[in-house]
Amino acid sequence: MRNKIKGSIARLRKNSDSSDSKDNKDDHEHQKNLDKKLVLGQHSGGLPSISQLRQLPKLLDARERLILWISLGLLAFGLLFIGGRFYFTNFLPTPVSGGEYTEGLIGAPQFVNPLLSQTNDVDSDLSRLLFSGLLRYDKDLNLVPDLATEYTINEDQTVYEFKLREDATWHDGTPLTADDVVFTILSIQDPEFKSPLLVSLRGIEIEKVDVYTVRFILPESFRSFLETMTFGILPEHIWGTVPAINANLTEYNLKPIGSGPWIFESLSKDRLGNIKAMKLARNEDFYGQVPFIKELTFKFYPDFITGVAALKNHSVEGLSFLPKELKKDLNGSAPSVYSFHLPQHTTLFFNQSQNINLKADKVRQALAQSIDRSLILSEALQLEGELIDGPIPPGYLGYHPNLATIEFTPESAADLLTSAGWDAITPEEYRTILEEKIQAESEKNNEENENGENEESPDNDVLINNPTPDEILDLNTDPEEQNFIDESINQLPYYRQKGDEILEITLTTVNQPENVTAAELIQGFWQNIGVVTNLNIVDPTKISREVIKARQYEILLFGEIFGADPDPYPFWHSSQADDPGLNLALFADRRVDKLLEDARESADPQVREDKYREFQEILSEEMPAIFLYSPTYTYLVDDKVKGIATDRLIVPADRLNNLSNWYIKTSRKWHPEL
Repeated sequence: MRNKIKGSIARLRKNSDSSDSKDNKDDHEHQKNLDKKLVLGQHSGGLPSISQLRQLPKLLDARERLILWISLGLLAFGLLFIGGRFYFTNFLPTPVSGGEYTEGLIGAPQFVNPLLSQTNDVDSDLSRLLFSGLLRYDKDLNLVPDLATEYTINEDQTVYEFKLREDATWHDGTPLTADDVVFTILSIQDPEFKSPLLVSLRGIEIEKVDVYTVRFILPESFRSFLETMTFGILPEHIWGTVPAINANLTEYNLKPIGSGPWIFESLSKDRLGNIKAMKLARNEDFYGQVPFIKELTFKFYPDFITGVAALKNHSVEGLSFLPKELKKDLNGSAPSVYSFHLPQHTTLFFNQSQNINLKADKVRQALAQSIDRSLILSEALQLEGELIDGPIPPGYLGYHPNLATIEFTPESAADLLTSAGWDAITPEEYRTILEEKIQAESEKNNEENENGENEESPDNDVLINNPTPDEILDLNTDPEEQNFIDESINQLPYYRQKGDEILEITLTTVNQPENVTAAELIQGFWQNIGVVTNLNIVDPTKISREVIKARQYEILLFGEIFGADPDPYPFWHSSQADDPGLNLALFADRRVDKLLEDARESADPQVREDKYREFQEILSEEMPAIFLYSPTYTYLVDDKVKGIATDRLIVPADRLNNLSNWYIKTSRKWHPEL
């Protein structure tokens, strides 16, 4: 009974507490509503005042306050996002003046002179920056005015008149006039000046019309004349006192005064007098766009290995050229890499006058079909280039997209040689032929010595000067020498013989890594089909003088640059077979001569293209050469340098055509048009 009474009392108390809690909650809500009305009643407008907003958190519960702060955060983020987007969209980084750039060049300056610089890449690079020409190439390799503001051409295209700009000055402040142009042309035409440009301007007359006008008179129409007008002009008031015969001796070749966008500032030499660096400053008074970059420094290195090392240790910020085989040495630390297309093709030129066996069509075809050009592109160029089938690569007037491609078919190549009468023989049979040949030569020399006809040795030691076949090949030969002979004899799987003759050729190329690798690969391809192939690797300083000029080669692996205008005339017309012509295959065909002559005389691009394509079809049929590839030019520049917009080059110095637009520093500026 007592327990029931206690339970009833507990239930009454619980109900009483619940009722009190509900009443308190209702009172709280009622008070809250009264507070809101009181706050809103203090402001006559529809929006709360600042003082009211300050009291707002006190009127919200925890959940409402959380929603408020999240909403305010999203609003702030949205405003920042919209404001940032507007700023970064309409205020863009704009190049401004300032900054320095250092580049490594391979070689050293000798003649920083636009009339003498053509044979040295370093001189060409520096001359391009320090001197101005009548015309220049822009970043897209279009001819545009430079010192000339305009020019006119007569109907016969034999008279060109150039109007010079009147605001151009030399770096020493002297005005540049027509006298400087006339002096420059006459200097080029003076044989004592020894300018490589002489051949381009021989027979052309130059006249001064007035202070700022010059006239050129050509003996006949020359469609590419304007392209020749890109060389730099020399200041007469400085060079006029230098005898032409001493042009290569004056200090102005290393301390030049030009009219270009950059001014020579200083030279640095080591204790032996070797030039180590040249510093250029921008020309603040330049008539065109003043460069953004304030100062350039060029450092000179003896070879590419040293240049790459300087790039890796940050002595320079760019390198004028990176050989393909050295790219791996950068170990991922390279700056920006630019690959430019060059108007160049690397080709195997047949000199049939030096090896009569090359006159046979089937022999040349076999040599072509045995070459894996894709492997050469991969191994020698690391795929930095493109395969070509003719002398005009893609992108140039006259390119033939449907020219026959030589496929890699070594079995077919071997069959061609067999059908041409060159039978396969074993290395043992080849050894026997060698022994017999050496025996015959030895007997002949012994007979001459007995008759006193061979007295080259002061001691008349026949055994030393005229070794017998046994001494060379077998009985009395030193073991090491015998091994060498055996290896030489067995270096081919088999050999090719016609009558008493073994098929043997010599492949000549310049001693540069890319060329040497390609030559070694080609040697292997040819020896795989039984052709004895000797390599003649020539020093770069001698290739032109001792090999190309004298046409002393059987097959030449060489690269030719044909310039902005792909006129094949200098490279394939029969009149250019002898030096200084560039017809390295000594090719002569009346049909080709006529096509090239007609194309050169025509101003109609379509006519020229048709002539060039027909010419290439004949070339493909006659096969005086094997076209391999067109390489790319790899250029390295630090990431801090912007504005490099060049795509194609004619010569390596063209990478600097747009240098006035390069920049390092930027500032955001308003661009409302965006």
